[in-house]
Amino acid sequence: MRNLTMRNLNLHALIRPLGLGIWICGVLVSPLAAEQDGATLRTGESGEIQSDELEVDRIVDQLSDDQYARRQQATKKMWTKRETSRQAVQEAARNPDPEVANRANWILRQWRRGALPETPPEIARLLQQSDGPSVLEELLEIGQFSAVVVAVEESTGTADYELISQRVALAISRRFPVYARRGYVDGTLRDLVRLIDLVADSKEMAVCRIDLMKEIGMEIDVNSLLPKSSERWTPLQQREAEITLQVIFGDMDVAITRASEMNDDALLRVCLMIKGDWQKMAEISSAAAAKSEPGTLEFARLWCYSLIAADRADDEAIRSQAVAAIMKQAKSSGDDEKPAPRERLDAPLLAKDQQGHVALDLQWKCLASNGFVDEAIELLRGSRPDVAATVAIAASRIDIAFDVLGFPPEEVDAKLGAWIDESLQEQATSPTGEPTPKLQRLLVLMNLLIDVGREDAAWRIAQKLATHRGVMDADKVRYSVLLSLLQSRREEWIVKLAVLPGEPSISEDVQRLLVAALGDVDLPTFVMLLTAMEKLMPSVSPNQRLEMTVDLINGVVPVGFDREHDFQRLYDALLADRALSGERGRVPGNRFKWLQSGSPRVLNSQMASFFSRLGQAEIATQIISELALEGEIDAIFTLAEKDLDFGSGEDAQAWFKQVSQIAGTLHGTPTLGSASARFYRQDSSQMNLWGKAMVGQWVLARRQSDEGLSEELRKQTRLVLCSPSTDFRREMLEYLAERGETGLAIEGYRTLLVMTAFGSSESTELYDIARGYASNVREADPNEAAKWFDLAIGGTHETTNFRSIAYITLPVFVRRWAVEGAIREKDTAAVEKHLKRIYQLDPLDIDVAERLLPLMRKNGMNELADNAFDQIWAKGKEYLSQQPFDSTSANNLAWVAAMNKRYLEEAVKVSEQAVYHEPDSAVYRDTLAELLFSVERKEEALLIEKACLLDDPGQWHLHEQIKKYREAIIDSSSLQK
Repeated sequence: MRNLTMRNLNLHALIRPLGLGIWICGVLVSPLAAEQDGATLRTGESGEIQSDELEVDRIVDQLSDDQYARRQQATKKMWTKRETSRQAVQEAARNPDPEVANRANWILRQWRRGALPETPPEIARLLQQSDGPSVLEELLEIGQFSAVVVAVEESTGTADYELISQRVALAISRRFPVYARRGYVDGTLRDLVRLIDLVADSKEMAVCRIDLMKEIGMEIDVNSLLPKSSERWTPLQQREAEITLQVIFGDMDVAITRASEMNDDALLRVCLMIKGDWQKMAEISSAAAAKSEPGTLEFARLWCYSLIAADRADDEAIRSQAVAAIMKQAKSSGDDEKPAPRERLDAPLLAKDQQGHVALDLQWKCLASNGFVDEAIELLRGSRPDVAATVAIAASRIDIAFDVLGFPPEEVDAKLGAWIDESLQEQATSPTGEPTPKLQRLLVLMNLLIDVGREDAAWRIAQKLATHRGVMDADKVRYSVLLSLLQSRREEWIVKLAVLPGEPSISEDVQRLLVAALGDVDLPTFVMLLTAMEKLMPSVSPNQRLEMTVDLINGVVPVGFDREHDFQRLYDALLADRALSGERGRVPGNRFKWLQSGSPRVLNSQMASFFSRLGQAEIATQIISELALEGEIDAIFTLAEKDLDFGSGEDAQAWFKQVSQIAGTLHGTPTLGSASARFYRQDSSQMNLWGKAMVGQWVLARRQSDEGLSEELRKQTRLVLCSPSTDFRREMLEYLAERGETGLAIEGYRTLLVMTAFGSSESTELYDIARGYASNVREADPNEAAKWFDLAIGGTHETTNFRSIAYITLPVFVRRWAVEGAIREKDTAAVEKHLKRIYQLDPLDIDVAERLLPLMRKNGMNELADNAFDQIWAKGKEYLSQQPFDSTSANNLAWVAAMNKRYLEEAVKVSEQAVYHEPDSAVYRDTLAELLFSVERKEEALLIEKACLLDDPGQWHLHEQIKKYREAIIDSSSLQK
């Protein structure tokens, strides 16, 4: 670069900054501004830039040219040709000539902002307003991915780099579906891939990048699967991402080899589990366990892994060794001398004194779910009798449950009052007010009595404990009672005890518990209904109002509620109540003044569902319509689905498009930088509805035989399924399956299963994904369903905390599906093996006898089915001899006898026992009628079934039974004649 004289340098210092400012405004705001100032960006005789091949140093030299136009053109050339001029610009920024340095630094600032010559003027204005990383989100919204790439690359080495990279990565994680669709429409998906390559910060984003590359046909180098950004990751992140991608690609052996080379036992174990190489996992885990220090959490963990693997590999030697080691450690740990904490703690960061409790938690779950139920109960007996008894109840070991709790069943009638008083006396000494061990055992006894049909005794416990006020924190005791009743699904008891006579209101904790029991309503809706009912019926007691409200939520019109007038009055009370509290911050022009901006949107739709369940379609429709007019996205989506299923396709299309608009898609993106745009980008539920709206449009296009649009939407749906958000993927896959797109759903689940098998940073867990996948593949491939559901149970003892009974019921589900698969494959040995495990877990499992044994007979396995039923029948009769009040079990046993056509005469007596204890049950009497019909007592069967129909006229099954019985009687009469 030539030297400038001092005179020229001073002259430049006086005039060039002004010219630079004008030039910036001219390019970024109005191309005419520079021309009006006398400068031109058109080629001139003396200021022409020769060609794109002009050497960079010559362009740099022209940054300080005497002619303004040449300086302008050189600046623009270097700004435009970033790939070739980047280094020269960085060097020029340090040039002693202020003119050169200013222009070079200006170029660098534009690149860091993501501002390029082709940036639209309105966006350029926005970029000029801020140097912060938030402005890059605006560029992402309009699909300027290449500009963001420039900004990220130019921030490398600066103090803002980490913040910018994290901000962009977060935006992509939240808004990827919108960006992917925008990239598809604009043809800029490769730029999006490049951007993800630069900012990916997790294995989920690494999977997203590879999925996206596959969808758009980009070449993938299997030797460099990880994104460029992984260079900044921790070694653990790199290992997890690499192994996950190898497994997704189907290179399982490569993944196993790499995990071994990395010496990462956790990754290796997951790989072996997915592959199903249980023998190798059993050998590796048992060898490591044998070297671990007895009494440690690692010792317990490794032997549990050994048991899980050996059980599935049928390696009896390792299985026995593992069970023996687990039992020995548990007995020597002293856990039976001290109570364990009620809340489960995550394993990795435990204090030493807590590790024993976690080890016990892991050990009993592992034993129980792998068929060693009695051993699990024995492990828990000393320190966790309440949990031990709960497991025993779930496993149909009722006698053991009574024994563990220390309450002999033959003494219930005589000593129950004393037991209750003793527990309350101990509770009175509790320093914290939390339930004492004796009270916990009594609550389990309450549920046990419910299970065996002794509801009278169970109610005595519930009522006495919940209403007793002579202990510290009596409300905590009542809450514990209600929580226990929730496990027994005694909703009506919870309602009776939730608010006592004289109490003016219900605590928030109890409200939440009631909501959990009801299931069809959320907390805000529940509170609104309670408040409205108080206004509607001020003279009715709080407990009566609560019962009426619960009836309404369940779709039942309670006694004292005028169907003709009170629904409208309730609706008006709801509006009036919200009007008082909703004036501040309400949506402008909102006729429903309680629809405040930022209020829970699910609540609004649920209120419409509430009235719909009660047959008030007009009110429900009015709510939904008004909400839709106010821009309530849930309501709009509800209308879209309704029109998709039952209404006009054009209306459905319009509603779906409106959902997309509200969520901020390319079809009407909110004003850039606006508060509303930022609000929507923070809400994942908006994104989920946006994705579902796309699926809805795809379904609609296919129905309308619009092949072109259908294909476009299919491609776009596949693209958005590449999202790094596992929660979004799960929501989309569930909805695709719901809408009949099971093929695409299953394909998506197979990738998501692997992603979550190695852990997920979001709320999605392997169990949720495995359950969704299993429900979709079960009919076609029950073995595949069983495999993944089994993995989700066996592989997540430390990461997922189910209720105690789940470690019995969930493995039973797995084995049922495995039995189905074995029946289809005519594999008698496998059927026998899986049935044996079911009997170990729950010898009274009714589903086996009701559904699977008849299926076995249809497939020629008669002897095996008969032997299996004989075992169930014997266990059932033995149980009923001990628990004669258990009408539910008696009815179930009688029904499966009818389904299997075995022990029919005895089954009639068992059924009569159930009906004797529950004479008002139409279900139990229907069972008796079927059995009477089976033993040729057809007229009696018909009379009983007619009586059942009077009690439950809506049951179509009863109509079919009556028709069958009548026809059989007529046929018998004809034969006799």
